[in-house]
Amino acid sequence: MEYRRRDLLPPENHLGYSLDDLYYDQSLESALSRLNLSTPTRQSPFPAMSGLAGSVAGAGVGVGGGGGSMIRNNPYMGSSNGVGFPSFSYQQGQQASSIDLQRMRIESAVKGQMGFYMPPSGVPFVGNENLGDLNLPWSNSDALTDHKLGYLQNWPYSDFQCNGKSINGFGLENSETLMSSLNNDHQGQSLNYSSLEELRGKILMVAKDHNGRRFLQGKIEERKTQEIEMVFVELEDHFSELIVHRSGNFVIQSLIEVCNEEQINIILFSVISDKERLMAICVDMHGTRCIQKLLEHLTNRDQISLVVSVLRPFAITLSKNVNGHHVIQHCMKFFTYDDNKHLLNEVAICCLDLATNKSGCCVLQQALARAQAEHKEERLVAEIIANALVLSENPYGNYVVQYILGMKVPRYTAEILAQLAGSFVSLSLNKFGSNVVERCFNECTEEQSTRIIREIISSPNFLMILQDFYGNYVAQSAVVTSKGATRNALINLIQIHYPFLHSHPHGKRVLARTRRIKRHM
Repeated sequence: MEYRRRDLLPPENHLGYSLDDLYYDQSLESALSRLNLSTPTRQSPFPAMSGLAGSVAGAGVGVGGGGGSMIRNNPYMGSSNGVGFPSFSYQQGQQASSIDLQRMRIESAVKGQMGFYMPPSGVPFVGNENLGDLNLPWSNSDALTDHKLGYLQNWPYSDFQCNGKSINGFGLENSETLMSSLNNDHQGQSLNYSSLEELRGKILMVAKDHNGRRFLQGKIEERKTQEIEMVFVELEDHFSELIVHRSGNFVIQSLIEVCNEEQINIILFSVISDKERLMAICVDMHGTRCIQKLLEHLTNRDQISLVVSVLRPFAITLSKNVNGHHVIQHCMKFFTYDDNKHLLNEVAICCLDLATNKSGCCVLQQALARAQAEHKEERLVAEIIANALVLSENPYGNYVVQYILGMKVPRYTAEILAQLAGSFVSLSLNKFGSNVVERCFNECTEEQSTRIIREIISSPNFLMILQDFYGNYVAQSAVVTSKGATRNALINLIQIHYPFLHSHPHGKRVLARTRRIKRHM
């Protein structure tokens, strides 16, 4: 039987409860007194949680006494429960019970994580046998013992312990990391380092501590040779480990900035001696920063040549990695063309593959910048121009084409326009290609721009361009950059389509731009 909202309202001889009041605004004592519940056979471990009565009471819960199943004794069911509540359908009762239980679980998990939930000693545990009728997803029967659920006795002096993967169905994969961090912060605040000497033999441990590494960085930045040597010697056998450590990597970066050439050599050899380990370091979010710092402080050609020769075999793999591509870009930025020629050769071979990759297109642009500085960019540019149409419609390749146009080399611009000729209409309707067409207007000569505009306005799809989400921006750029007779012809053609544009969400933008241009003509 379905109930209308009017049927769910309490009788007039009772206080004005809303449906929300029934679910949320009752205290546990109030709910118990209204429901006239009999004493459950086992005590709930959640004494302070409202809304749990009738949901976690187990087989011993009854309305007006007696045992029985949860369905038979559900206080939200039946028309003669004697507490002045209207009858609820079984589905509504289940919904109410589920809402209360969900709220209880959230409160329990949150309080446990924050260390505020302090279960009283001696409270019997409600096991799976008590919750069978509720079909609750408990992780295991030990889920509510003292040091589970985030129970922190004498916080912050005890450790957080939780061996389960969930608390009442809530994931706790990060709880160990969170509480470890909190404990480390608490312990770090109590440490009072006064000198490096008192840390002799313990510097590795201190470098891995959040507060300890700050102390070490401060000492390193003082640039006292004896102290730098002390730190270096103790960490020398652990560089590869610390480089990828969330705290240790900062110590290594600071150390690199003050090391002499001999010490830089030691760090360099420790990192590149194992190629697989070097690869792992380069793609690590912490390791990539240390490698970049190391590249910035290489002081002679032998060091640079060694690094490039080691990086060359997996230069393309690194170039396409979200962290690794920064290493290759740093090589392009800080080393000369001659130093980078082997890396540039690898980039040229895989030019199209890199141009269509999110990280690779950044490396390719940096490679173009380095090659152009030495007037040796021909090979890279030729490969990009040959694939200009495909790249223009690519989410990342279009940036590479725009970069070539931005180089403002007339020959390169002319060759790109030749590749795109006949496709400017389709490019104007493309999310990425439209950016390339607009860039052409900005970088081309007046004659070249006129050819593009004539191709667009002579197309039977010109109105489609004016009304398109991307095409309308191309039309606006054409109006702004065109001159003389070409601009007049363009504006007149736009005005002819006025009936189809003035109320169109994109077309009206073109009209507005046209009106502004005409006022200044």
